[in-house]
Amino acid sequence: MVGPPHPPMMDWAGQLNLTPEQSAKIRELRGAYLRDTMAWRNELVIKRFDLRDLLRNPDSDPNAILAKQKELSELEAKIQERGLLLHLQMRQVLTPEQMKLLPPQWEGVPGRAMRPGLRRGREY
Repeated sequence: MVGPPHPPMMDWAGQLNLTPEQSAKIRELRGAYLRDTMAWRNELVIKRFDLRDLLRNPDSDPNAILAKQKELSELEAKIQERGLLLHLQMRQVLTPEQMKLLPPQWEGVPGRAMRPGLRRGREY
């Protein structure tokens, strides 16, 4: 079972006056997203450390660095695509009136609106 939504999600979710059914469905969708992307997110962390190590090593092959960055980009694209699917699924749960109450960042990069600052503090 997925725990309660984190604070940014609670902020806007509280303003939408969600029905119990909507809240349950959103928790279910978010849980599925987290389960579906867990392996990719874990792999992403490892590959970021690998890239950081390559960049810190003056003897690293530039092609190896570029290949590692490509791997990172491909994983990020998979996660973003799954985030877009989550975004689309969540839109189906909300009424048109609730959609109008969503914060502006909801219209931004799909899948990221619920977790602002995801990329902050990333070290390569």
